[in-house]
Amino acid sequence: MEALPNPVKIVEECRVGPMPPALSAPGSLPLTIFDLLWLRFPSSLVIQRLFFYELPPHLGTAAAFSETVLPKLKQSLSLTLQTWTLLAGNLAWPQSSDKPLIQYSDGDAVSLTVAEYGADFHRLSDKSSFREATEYHSHLPDLPSSHARVPVLALQVTLFPNSGFSVGYSAHHVVVDGKTLSMFMNSWASICSSSNSMADQPFYGRAFLSEDQERAMLNRVLDQGGPNNKSVMLMDLKSPGDAAFVTFQLTRANIETLKNWVRARLDRNQQTDVHLSNFTAISAFVWVCLIKLHGMRGGEKAQLMFAADCRGRLDPPVPSTYFGNCVVGCCATADVDGLLGEDGVAMAAKVIGEAIDDLKHADLKAAQDLIFGRASTPTSLDKVFTIAGSPRFEFYKVDFGWGRPRKVEVISIDRTGALSLSDSGDGTAIVEIGLAPKKDKVADFASLFASGLEAFARP
Repeated sequence: MEALPNPVKIVEECRVGPMPPALSAPGSLPLTIFDLLWLRFPSSLVIQRLFFYELPPHLGTAAAFSETVLPKLKQSLSLTLQTWTLLAGNLAWPQSSDKPLIQYSDGDAVSLTVAEYGADFHRLSDKSSFREATEYHSHLPDLPSSHARVPVLALQVTLFPNSGFSVGYSAHHVVVDGKTLSMFMNSWASICSSSNSMADQPFYGRAFLSEDQERAMLNRVLDQGGPNNKSVMLMDLKSPGDAAFVTFQLTRANIETLKNWVRARLDRNQQTDVHLSNFTAISAFVWVCLIKLHGMRGGEKAQLMFAADCRGRLDPPVPSTYFGNCVVGCCATADVDGLLGEDGVAMAAKVIGEAIDDLKHADLKAAQDLIFGRASTPTSLDKVFTIAGSPRFEFYKVDFGWGRPRKVEVISIDRTGALSLSDSGDGTAIVEIGLAPKKDKVADFASLFASGLEAFARP
């Protein structure tokens, strides 16, 4: 399949700030150790998502879009930033400060690019089609940086004339996690669709972690920073040119069949105390499929890394609307021999469940291993598989007033190699699995996925 030409036309580049200027949000906010740990993962510093929306015919023309849709998006964004002001600011590490800060000053704003794209909207937003990764990047804004400062957020709105539009964001992971971005997008959409409501008010509190922990993490960051150790500059992260986005969906019946199969295998092996949730079962299945896809063999160990939300796990818990990162890394490790065996998915579910259960018994104020990273890092990165996103973010509920998204895509996985999990906009499915493998691996993974589902359904 040949790459299509890139017919993107930039219509406008503007900046949207809170109007009138915000009064309730702080002007600056220090990072916590939950934020700082992301400085250790340069390939994951930028989160990128695309939301595709269909438009009715009377709003799909360039004239109608610029006169009706775009002004509402801009005005509601400005109103949303009154509360989410720090997203209009920058990440900086002043030489006079012992820690990086999120700073907002009068006049700061979010960069908004408006574009038109002449390609097939329905093909790019089709969950069943094969989409080359390079086709998506022109819908995403740049997040420029210098050694002194980096914008927290940039946005792009792209019109597909007579079809629909996309909203894409690039966000700095050192400042926000997926939950925070979900709250922001739903707040913006809520204001745009109703003009007088706000979905979630961000909580900016920071007094829940000890200074000793912060100092330990800051020392670690400084030790790794090199000669210009207070730089917040982003790396020039290149996406592979041979990747393709594919989406796989699981219905409620699929998931119950999978869980029943795993539960039966665990019971047979007298492993009845495993934490078996939808996430555990789905992650186990996809992990084993990826191990087979990568051709891993016996004698190796495989790892699956994923983030666990700590908002409700701290003591005392912080509000669910906490602004910033509030996740720790969980790591499940297993022998490839076992994962490739007939009970491999059940074994995968067992070790994933154990990694999750560890959080229940940990004092997060004292257990620095949860913050600094769990388990040892393998020598080969090919043996590390990661998960981005969560069905709990409910990005398919982000409705600006013209209907829910036709497709939501986590674009940054083509750079990180992660698999993504999300809710589904399809009425029959409840979970979407996103992947961006090399193009010549797509059919192989699809075969592994389909044959796995068939095996779980056999009596």
